[in-house]
Amino acid sequence: MGCAPSSDAKPKPVKNGLNATAATARQRNVEEIEQIELTEGVVQEYVRLEKDIYKLERMNVLKKYEAKMLYADEFKKTVDQLEATYKELKKQTEKEKADVDNIEQPSVRAFLKQQGTWEQKFNKEQQEYLDALNRQEVAEKELKGAKLQYERAAKIAEIYKKRSDKQNDLYERQDRMLAGIFGGEYASDLENQLEGQLDDALEWQQRVSLAKFKWTNGRVLLVHACTQMAFGITRWKELESIEASNTRMRYFAAAEARNNFIAAGQNVQSCRVYLGKVQFPYCTEEEMANLESTVNSAFNDIQTNATLKKALTVYKYTHKKVAALIQWFDQVINETILKDLEKANSEVGKVQKALRQERLRLIKDRVKTKLGRDIKIEYDDSDYEDETDEELLALEADRVNDQNDLPGKTLTSLLNLSQPDGRQPTPLPTKDLAPIPSKDALFGDVAKKINEYEDSKKALEKRDAVQREKQGMALQEKLRLRQQKNRRSRKERRASINPAAGLKIA
Repeated sequence: MGCAPSSDAKPKPVKNGLNATAATARQRNVEEIEQIELTEGVVQEYVRLEKDIYKLERMNVLKKYEAKMLYADEFKKTVDQLEATYKELKKQTEKEKADVDNIEQPSVRAFLKQQGTWEQKFNKEQQEYLDALNRQEVAEKELKGAKLQYERAAKIAEIYKKRSDKQNDLYERQDRMLAGIFGGEYASDLENQLEGQLDDALEWQQRVSLAKFKWTNGRVLLVHACTQMAFGITRWKELESIEASNTRMRYFAAAEARNNFIAAGQNVQSCRVYLGKVQFPYCTEEEMANLESTVNSAFNDIQTNATLKKALTVYKYTHKKVAALIQWFDQVINETILKDLEKANSEVGKVQKALRQERLRLIKDRVKTKLGRDIKIEYDDSDYEDETDEELLALEADRVNDQNDLPGKTLTSLLNLSQPDGRQPTPLPTKDLAPIPSKDALFGDVAKKINEYEDSKKALEKRDAVQREKQGMALQEKLRLRQQKNRRSRKERRASINPAAGLKIA
């Protein structure tokens, strides 16, 4: 049975329950089923499972798991951004430390002292290193706090996942028990139909879950690309403040910026390849090719300020496109994938419940036939008790505190380091965003799947009609034989028409 898979594990594909083979002969694998004799003990076990399932369904654990995962995902976005920012700040600190170490070399010190500038330049490099180190330490502290919040939210989601898994395990145990009682054939046409619907609902749920997994992972690549563009632009701007005659310093600064731009382009391209059929409306292949061309040509002419400014225009343009692409990703994830996943989860839950009710009816009928009594289930409305209850209460209390802790100025300024112009960009209006990709691009060839489903459904209906016709013919044959068995002889029939004909005269 199904539940929404977590975003950190690739879901396993589920075979379509209404494929051509299944449509022509849907039945359980008899070899794998252990036959179960219906006894009072078996009935009591089934009732116990039913009561436990009722409690978990009443607690709505599947919906809660889904909600907790979405809550944890929001913290994960902050963690992803802070990790990308911290990585760049750490590189910046290492560069500033290398500058300090370089200026302290005896030969460099002696040369600058002769010019009377050593102390001034050393203090400048030392201060830049301390400033960079401070920014790195602040980012590290914020990252540590964000990770704690995410881990706490993820633990809450994991507890509900375990409860969802428990509910699914109870469904499976009920299913196996029913199969053992009724044998390999399905106990009713409705059970057969509902299980086929459940197979298809689970497959669709897995397809949407896989899309969520891939798009959220792709978004992480874009976050790193956006941050790399931001720090590359910052470093590129510093080139103009370095004297043109100081070719060595200009070269190293340009090389740092170039490496960031190249890494950003690689991350965008990796995201494009990872998502396959999806066409990016921003950061198109032509735009990214223009970035690569600009990086290469500008690096070969870093002595001219006009070249630096021209290249900077391209870098800023690309940076804004990456930021817009992230916004578009969020739109696709939040407005399409997550909504489709919610519908898929609801459909799975609805069919599971209908299937369970049908199986309960079948068990009740079988018990009535075999044991001559009715099953009476007294449902308990108390909550399902679990060993994780206390841990969950403590985590939920901490989560409330997390909600009260609004992002401070320090965190906001750190997050804005990766944004165009160093500030949180004004989001594009929804109406101005590029259209959302087709269902085929997001989830695969949906039309093909629908056609397969319709063909399978027709095959099932045809097979069921043939079975009903055969059952009707068999019933007619039984009635004919019964009539022949009870048919009166010709002599008896005459006697019934003329009673006196059978009398003997004394």
